[in-house]
Amino acid sequence: MSWEDTLRTVYFVAGDVSGDQNCGRLAAAIRREAPDVQLLGAGGAAMREAGVRVRVETTQLSFVGIPGPRLVATTYRRYRAVMNEIDAVRPDAVVLVDNEWTNLVLATLLRRRRIPVVFFFPPQVWLWGRWRLPTIVPLGRRVLSAFRLEADIYRAAGADTVWIGHPLRDVVRVTEDPAAALRDIGLDPARPVVALMPGSRRNEVRALAGPMLSAARALRERDPSLQFALPLASEGLRDEVMRAVAASGLDVAVYRPRSYAVLSRASVVLQCSGTATLEVALLGIPAVIAYRCTRLEYAIGMRFIDVDYIGMPNILLGDMVQPEFFYRGADASHLAAEAWSLLHDDTRRRAIQSRLAALREVLGPPGAFARAAESILELLPDTHPVPARLAVATTG
Repeated sequence: MSWEDTLRTVYFVAGDVSGDQNCGRLAAAIRREAPDVQLLGAGGAAMREAGVRVRVETTQLSFVGIPGPRLVATTYRRYRAVMNEIDAVRPDAVVLVDNEWTNLVLATLLRRRRIPVVFFFPPQVWLWGRWRLPTIVPLGRRVLSAFRLEADIYRAAGADTVWIGHPLRDVVRVTEDPAAALRDIGLDPARPVVALMPGSRRNEVRALAGPMLSAARALRERDPSLQFALPLASEGLRDEVMRAVAASGLDVAVYRPRSYAVLSRASVVLQCSGTATLEVALLGIPAVIAYRCTRLEYAIGMRFIDVDYIGMPNILLGDMVQPEFFYRGADASHLAAEAWSLLHDDTRRRAIQSRLAALREVLGPPGAFARAAESILELLPDTHPVPARLAVATTG
């Protein structure tokens, strides 16, 4: 018998670092609007900092491609714990963030339990697999979409859909002095910076850190004034990254970013395809986008992907604005050649930056987290009914 049983409750599930960060910001927006709502979830540090009670750590379980048996076993154990907690709590809504394969399984289980599901960053049917819509749409009570085209597709399929705009419109801004931030991590503000961003998942770092560091070494040989910064997507990746840096023999400033101050001073970025490509694009920085995978993953991807590019800025702008390399092309020589061109071809840099400026309108107005919070709160009961066991205890 607990007073918590009488509270309206939202449960968040985030399967990776960016999902955890988005959940944290969304939770903060909900708390501002409705401080009486209980916030629980499975995620990581960002959710905890926002006041979400997190008992199951899930941020290192995300994967792209085919997972190994150890990851499958770990994922099964963690998500079984998530379902056990949801069964015990019976929240008024569960917000599933990105990480579509595991979250689609959760959505199926939650539908059987008649617990409303909100998809925040829903399965990306607009990029691949629109044939999945008849299966996905009945699973969600509401779909909160960051992309207008995606929202139109879900709405046309019958989903209760709200286009909230992209949350990065609220997030990507420089809040520190860039020169001071560079000095704090041991870099010289007067020298050019190349940022290396090999991904937020362990398999991405293993695939791309080596080629990116080799490309960086080739750039340094051509221009000794260059310096390199590598922002860690999460502390859990530090050992993997530091091993790759040590093997490269290159002097790299590896740091946990507090803001976008250091990144904003990068002349060019070598980066893994993913959410970070939009962060860099919103800062107006020319970048080389890369992704590496196995031959089987490549064959499957080429069969099902419905878009012409792998970088989100290129997908949204409908053109190869930022150069990108997929599969075998994502090697050190290609990365270094494109980075060198972006560093020294001023005409090309200005053309890229001009195209990137259009992304702000494509991504919608600021305020995405506030709109998402409002849409979730609309689904909650005005008051939470007192559980029968508490009512009996009170009147008895």
